[in-house]
Amino acid sequence: MATGITVADEVISKFDDFKLKRLKGVGYITMIIDGDQVVLEKEFPKSMSVAEFQKELTDAPKYVVVDFDYTTTDGRPADKIVLISWIPDTAKIKEKMKYSGTKESVKSALQGIAVNINATDHAECTEAEIIANCTKI
Repeated sequence: MATGITVADEVISKFDDFKLKRLKGVGYITMIIDGDQVVLEKEFPKSMSVAEFQKELTDAPKYVVVDFDYTTTDGRPADKIVLISWIPDTAKIKEKMKYSGTKESVKSALQGIAVNINATDHAECTEAEIIANCTKI
């Protein structure tokens, strides 16, 4: 379902810097739909835990990219860029539809996303859940 909403060039540029680790100390970037574009909302420090970051996930839908460090099943340190589509059950129907329909455009525009998580409540985007998605074979 295409919504006609595009991803702003500023978002793509910021994401490219993020994935290439040019944004020192940034671990999370949130994006929202504003009018007919996906725009940057906020940046959060890499030092922030997933549990602390979850407090930022309210009733308002948003997209989140996370530079996630974890340990592989064979004990090696690794990291992946994770896209979380935060579309809570408590959001308004119109907002849910808009964000769900725009998710593919976001995924296409942001090249280099390794893991995609659709979260409708906090239990679906815990650190354990992200690790489980990163270590899937």
